[in-house]
Amino acid sequence: MEKIVSFDKQGRLYIPEDIRRFMQFKTLVLRIYGKSLVIEPIEDDPIEALSKLGKEKLKRKSIETLKKEAREEIEKYALKKIRRF
Repeated sequence: MEKIVSFDKQGRLYIPEDIRRFMQFKTLVLRIYGKSLVIEPIEDDPIEALSKLGKEKLKRKSIETLKKEAREEIEKYALKKIRRF
């Protein structure tokens, strides 16, 4: 799926409704790579998202370690977002 979008006068990027419905995510991460913008979804449940990575990768870490890492990652993104305002 591909759409041409633009920023409004306030600098907001409008994501068309059909794409929002298709993606079904509420929280996204915007990354800049050179002159490209990459928008990626953040799972509502980071632990569930980690479990999808496969049992082998998760065997080496305790659930407490995984929860701690997930919280740290969420806090890192939240702090970046807060600093922009």
